[in-house]
Amino acid sequence: MTLSAASIAVCLTFVLCMAPGCENQHRKKEYDLILRGGMLLDGTGKSGSIGDLAIRGDRIAAIGGKVEGYAPITIDATGLMVAPGFIDMHTHSDEFRLQEPHGPSFSLQGVTTEVWGEAFSMGPLGGKREDLKLWGNLKPTWKTLGEFLDVVEKRGSAANFCSYIGSGAVRAYIVGYEDRPATAREIEEEKRIVREAMADGAMGVASGLSYVPNIYMSTGELTALAKEAAAAGGIYATHARTVNGQDPAAIQEAISIGEKAGLPVHFFHLNSIASWSAGTFLPIIRDARKRGLRVTADAYPYNWGITRLPDYLPSWALAGGRNAMLARLQDPKQRKRIRKTFRSDPPYYARIGWKNVRLGVADSEINGKLVSEVAALRHQNEDDVYMDVVLKQKGQGILIDLNNGEDTLRQVMQEPFVAVGSDGRAVNLDTKPPAMPLFHPRNLATYPRWLGRYVREEHLMTWEEAVRRMTSLPASILGLRDRGVLELGKMADVVVFDPKTIVDRATFEDPNHYSEGVRYVFVNGQAVVRDGKPTDALPGRAIRGPGYKKRSGA
Repeated sequence: MTLSAASIAVCLTFVLCMAPGCENQHRKKEYDLILRGGMLLDGTGKSGSIGDLAIRGDRIAAIGGKVEGYAPITIDATGLMVAPGFIDMHTHSDEFRLQEPHGPSFSLQGVTTEVWGEAFSMGPLGGKREDLKLWGNLKPTWKTLGEFLDVVEKRGSAANFCSYIGSGAVRAYIVGYEDRPATAREIEEEKRIVREAMADGAMGVASGLSYVPNIYMSTGELTALAKEAAAAGGIYATHARTVNGQDPAAIQEAISIGEKAGLPVHFFHLNSIASWSAGTFLPIIRDARKRGLRVTADAYPYNWGITRLPDYLPSWALAGGRNAMLARLQDPKQRKRIRKTFRSDPPYYARIGWKNVRLGVADSEINGKLVSEVAALRHQNEDDVYMDVVLKQKGQGILIDLNNGEDTLRQVMQEPFVAVGSDGRAVNLDTKPPAMPLFHPRNLATYPRWLGRYVREEHLMTWEEAVRRMTSLPASILGLRDRGVLELGKMADVVVFDPKTIVDRATFEDPNHYSEGVRYVFVNGQAVVRDGKPTDALPGRAIRGPGYKKRSGA
């Protein structure tokens, strides 16, 4: 019997399809990936349920129950929790993403989106603003905030990112670092900068009112800028003027700005702002919320914070910029004045006491030591030791300081309007920047610490509520409609973690350890963590605010 070519082809196909796995080889791919049998926490705070989740492209293509269909990658998520990717409401990764786009310390915590721009955004550059001194001798190739976001997106990032326009950047660009009120004409120029930034996609205006030149800005000046953000649908976010719980009027100032400008108010690191005064600060916020003002906050689960080395100096001593500050530290008369006003003039940081301030500087003999310890070793006055260190280091370095009590931290964490914000930056322990000789563990462990210690071990809140604070709450604050919940058609930012093992490993004494327990992380549908290990993927995107207007040719 003679067979035609067509008959032979049919026979071969039949034989091949009898082989194991042939069904999947010839089925049309319906999804790129399916997570099977995990505990789905959708981010809204509702009780979780066992089910599947499928991803196609950069979107969630199916969710809940048993997902029927074929995907080339199937992951058994039995015993694991599947949640929306975590949105970090307050980070400082902007500069570091340029040199270290993977930022595994954040990916291994489950962070898929981060928010930049407290006080000093990466644009505008120029004007009277001091030149940026970037890590690795990188030279800025941008001038505006929008151009910076474009640069980061082009270079690549493991996480999505967005930014406020920082009031300090605006003030420095127009006014400089002088300790004086802005003129009416200067405020008009500042407003123009904010309008341009909002059109470039800023999420709103952010202030850091313990930092020069932000600290010189009046309530009226800040309100004028906030009104420009409001006109473009943005928010006002603030590191309030108070520090270490000294003055609740700072909370009232921020709320009044929101009311006068007609926009939501968000407080950065409310735990450190409230400090030891949560019983005074929180009722002010609750009252504003009852009046209908949208007021929210973020917090990190630590009692110690971090700030720049010179920030303990009185604000008047920082006027004029870095060189002017260093000149004052060399002048005996100015040093004497500084000693007298360390604790009486804003920002009042020194009231905490030098026994609660740890140095992070490029000097191996004192790096990691308390200022009080260095003073004892040198048999010197503590104030003088601090000033000497700032002068020798030319203002470069950090301080890690005790800035809130455990009672305050717990009270703040339990408020339903408080999201999670690390106030840290994504880092790679293999390429730790020399500008950061000492790490705060929040760079590596904020989310696992919140989940492992305060949820699993201490039952401060449910898993569902904790995930809500990390996902849908920050998304709603920022107005991110496509992220923050597990829902059909939403962006596929997804984290899969083990509730039994998620844990922070970084400590203040030994911070150089990544967290454990996050098994998979997907950003826009691509894995940046697989089997607990970072990948080489850089799928992150720039997220633009509500006032964004795409430039022609962009």
